Amino acid sequence: MQARTGPRRAIYATSDAVSFALARYRDELSADFDLYQPSLETIMSILDKGLLMQNAQAVGIETPPTWFPENSTEAARLAKDAGRTVLIKPRSQLAQRTGTKGTVVKSCDQPVQAIFDSYMRDYAADTEFVKQSSVAMTPLVQKYYPEAINNVYSLSGFREKISGGMVLRAARKVLQQPRRIGTGLGFEPAPVDPFLAEQAKRLCERIGYYGVFEMEFILAEGRAMLIDFNGRFYHQIAFDVARGLESPALAYAAATGNQADVTRLMASGNSREQEDVAGFCNRFILTTMVNMQRIFRTMSSNDAACWLHWANGSDGQMVDAIKDPNDALPAFVDVGQNLIHFLRHPRAFFKQYALERVQARVERA
Repeated sequence: MQARTGPRRAIYATSDAVSFALARYRDELSADFDLYQPSLETIMSILDKGLLMQNAQAVGIETPPTWFPENSTEAARLAKDAGRTVLIKPRSQLAQRTGTKGTVVKSCDQPVQAIFDSYMRDYAADTEFVKQSSVAMTPLVQKYYPEAINNVYSLSGFREKISGGMVLRAARKVLQQPRRIGTGLGFEPAPVDPFLAEQAKRLCERIGYYGVFEMEFILAEGRAMLIDFNGRFYHQIAFDVARGLESPALAYAAATGNQADVTRLMASGNSREQEDVAGFCNRFILTTMVNMQRIFRTMSSNDAACWLHWANGSDGQMVDAIKDPNDALPAFVDVGQNLIHFLRHPRAFFKQYALERVQARVERA
């Protein structure tokens, strides 16, 4: 009711759940809000990793070897036949209550069945998402690449609906939490790969996607394999804004029908990239992790100093995920959330911050 009485506003997705909701109720919401929202069919092609991989492979994009077992017994057999470390993860995080990204397990271990069954017990039954895709509640089994720890290539940008034009930035995820599979904690600039850019364009055309996006590729065995597609505002979006890609402004201009601003912002984003930005990180979490590892002697003093210098901008301007000199509230909330997590889950806290060893910082040309 307030949307109908107050000024008209634009809405854009900041999470998978919001992306799904906006697509599911696009017609109803568009009566009161400005949207730049692809269809439900398009969004399901992103949120369901089975559909995502099918569409990616159809346009020539490589993906990690992946299997879709129907039950835990089949999952255990597939993991054993794979003869390597595998990743058990939800086909879609929206099908899970806890939002767990996945579990890395050795194929010879017995817990494969138990882990698979735990995901099956955790699926969010009777939700609108599961009604749209009941197969999404069944986890998948995927080959695990150790390169996922520090060699994930992120291709992000904006695709315009009318012309199909794109503006892109690329980054390399150098640190994540938890270590083996987690949310990006540190990123460095990377050149846009023309081949991957063309493949990204073809994938967006195939599924009908437009708007802000991020695609993640594991770089391993001389291949770039797609592992995720975020059709929304993504974690390190401030990093791209600092490098001249005004994704939020583009989304707003497109949603409100300001084509002149869309054209101007895309031209500006494609004309040049800010080259003085060295990286993106959450300094508070990174500093906490490094100091904890120094206390527990799981990191050398040289490695610790290298990471801290990098986070403090020794290589150039750093974009902080949380801290803003003009707004202290986000940093205050972030610190509070981490303290609450420590009090509620001390074992998990020590494992992530103190015992999961961070790799040495590697200098790159």
